[in-house]
Amino acid sequence: MKQFFTSNKGFTLVEMVVVCLLFTVVLGITSDAFNRIVSKTLSLNRGAESNIRGVVGLELLRSDLQAAGYGLFWRFPEGATVTYQEATAAPGTDTVLNAYSGVPNSVPKAIGSVNNISSASPNVVLAGTDVIAIRGQTVAANAASKCWSYVESQVLPTVKPNPVPHAWQSEQLQPEHKVIMLSGIVNMSPENRLIVHPVTGVWNMRFDKYSSIGKPPIYNDVEKKSDAYVIYGVSDDAGLASLRMPFNRADYYVRRPDSSESSWMRLPERCNPATGLLVKGIVSQSNGSYTEFPVLDCVLDLQAVYSVQNPPGSGTLTDVSDISALTPQEIRDQVKEIKVYLLTHDGARDKSYRYPNATIGVGPGDGLTSGSGSTYDFAARAVPDWQNYRWRVYQIVARPSNLAGTASQ
Repeated sequence: MKQFFTSNKGFTLVEMVVVCLLFTVVLGITSDAFNRIVSKTLSLNRGAESNIRGVVGLELLRSDLQAAGYGLFWRFPEGATVTYQEATAAPGTDTVLNAYSGVPNSVPKAIGSVNNISSASPNVVLAGTDVIAIRGQTVAANAASKCWSYVESQVLPTVKPNPVPHAWQSEQLQPEHKVIMLSGIVNMSPENRLIVHPVTGVWNMRFDKYSSIGKPPIYNDVEKKSDAYVIYGVSDDAGLASLRMPFNRADYYVRRPDSSESSWMRLPERCNPATGLLVKGIVSQSNGSYTEFPVLDCVLDLQAVYSVQNPPGSGTLTDVSDISALTPQEIRDQVKEIKVYLLTHDGARDKSYRYPNATIGVGPGDGLTSGSGSTYDFAARAVPDWQNYRWRVYQIVARPSNLAGTASQ
């Protein structure tokens, strides 16, 4: 018969200590590996989220850049005196952007920008960034700005065509929409002349009262002539008595919202504290203030670069960062391409990451420097913990189709 030997003797204290130490070492190794995996995953997820928001925001900016000049007038009718006002809020009140406010018969520029703006407060605009002003009917966020129509001359003795604005199945102007009228073609030449009532000086009206501005001239059938006025929707604000501007305007700029602002206008915690939000500010037709929309977060710099035909008519394009000296017609004739560069970062701060370069080119260049844009020096600009962020530059290129013109002012 087999005998089984039993013992009441347990593990010694030394054995228990050794096992606990081994268990602690293994747990530490696995937990550190797990934390690294989680950290990397979160960083990748934040980076993916940033990229998605970046794509959406850049598409909005690209669309507005391409719409620069759409529905914009090039000249006033002979003998008419017209004044209008634009922005009343900074940074849009900068004289480079707002130079035409209140000046009689001032033809607006389709696009303009302040190069490396000075600023006393980052809550208004980040110092050293560019501010872009885009003028065109569709850059606003209202239904009327996406609608248009036209009305043609009556040709007598029969009424042809029917002297009422053309109706569309879509993009149809509504009776309460505020509109302006332009004469686009005169004697087979492009003109884009603002229509102004010769007696009252009225240049905007509700769509159902469009004839209070003017009508195309009436012709006799034997004259073989007919004109057309284009009617552009500008605002759908039913309570608006009169338009402030005969166009819509949207400004793009970078600013750092303060803690008192709405949560959707706050800078996310993952952003470097030196960065701000890229904002689209639509200039109000009622009082010239901004209606703001956040476009892209964690933005450190914005630079606008223009490919300008220089000398005019040569076909040679030169990149410049300042077009403030160009007239409205020169902008239409010579600006062939608009490039916008945005310096931002992917994800949040990563203590284990080291950004490899002390500078980055925000504009055309080799990635480290930029001639016509900006060479951003992180240390010189006192960006905190800049080494621990994955910096990148978004580039957007637009070729506006509404700038080309031959009319003179």
